[in-house]
Amino acid sequence: MNLLSLSFTNLCRRRVRSGLTATGVAVATAALFSLLSFNAGFDHALKKEMDDSGIHMLVSTEGCPMEAASLALHGGEIPKFLDARRLPDVRQVPGVETATGILIFSLIEEEGKALYFYGVDDEYRKLRPHWKLDGQWFSGPDSIVLGVEAARVEKRKVGDRIYFPDLDAEFTVAGIIQRTGSEDDGFFFLPLATAQRVFKKEGKLTGVAVHLADLTAFDEVKNRIEALPDVYVVSRDQIMQQILSITASSKTLMSAVLIVALTVSVLGVLNTVLMSVFEMRSEFGYMRCVGAARGDIFLIVLLETVALCLLGGVGGVILGVALSSVTDHWLHALLPYAPAGRFMRFDTTVAAASIAAAALSGILAGLLPSLKAASASPIEAARHV
Repeated sequence: MNLLSLSFTNLCRRRVRSGLTATGVAVATAALFSLLSFNAGFDHALKKEMDDSGIHMLVSTEGCPMEAASLALHGGEIPKFLDARRLPDVRQVPGVETATGILIFSLIEEEGKALYFYGVDDEYRKLRPHWKLDGQWFSGPDSIVLGVEAARVEKRKVGDRIYFPDLDAEFTVAGIIQRTGSEDDGFFFLPLATAQRVFKKEGKLTGVAVHLADLTAFDEVKNRIEALPDVYVVSRDQIMQQILSITASSKTLMSAVLIVALTVSVLGVLNTVLMSVFEMRSEFGYMRCVGAARGDIFLIVLLETVALCLLGGVGGVILGVALSSVTDHWLHALLPYAPAGRFMRFDTTVAAASIAAAALSGILAGLLPSLKAASASPIEAARHV
């Protein structure tokens, strides 16, 4: 207990220096906490988005399956389209519970804003059982359903008319989807036949989204569908792996930045404690004169270093949590593909791992100063008499 008290006393004697060093540790720990939280949160958000989509596989024209899969979740358009005659063929395949045709298009308005349109049929609702609607589903060929964000931006409510000059088409808002926290919130949904007409893609689909009755029969159903002419099937797992590979480079870059931050932090702690040791060599010499063992002095300095890093580690976790919303928004803008939902969620395991890493950094940074302090001899005190 006396050794611990001496360690804290030494920290308090140099408050500014100790505070600045602990701040450096806190910044590095916050970066580590954010990265660990992101790694866990990204995978969870991606899996949740795929589960919420209700899509077990996507049938597309060969050559653009991954592009179509990405568009089915995030919107956009591709140059190749699937023949709409494949839709009833897919629905008749044994093992297919739901198959719905999708036509996706985007419009870029004069101010640069992108509007994403989904042409879907009534079967699409079965893939979104969690949707809650204000109003109703399509009431006719000229009706439209808006995501809650699309409705907010366009300032429309149920029953309003909405006109798109680029399409020269006007629609009645039949319903507004309550907030889902996914990309659906910003989409405009049209009846499939209407979308094919206004976008001049009669008889064409971006793809067919398929939900299976039994996932254990996935391979059998996939083989049956691929036996149809001019189709290609991509699975949900393939989509996830493709997305993870796309984001791998971003994760590597963030890891590199983290390594630099941790290295600078450890060097900062090492510098601070070494300075303290050099300034206190005479005091350590006095301690040797009154019977302190080398091991006692070694522990005093090591405990001081670990306490400094633990203080910074706890502060870093608090800082990481406080900035989680900002970090989450930044990561969504940075990544080439970002699933909906929050990445940064507080997790006790991640927090404990971050603080433990800070403590380990303290041990590593404290070894050399502790050894130097323990090497002080009683003659050091005599030199300053």
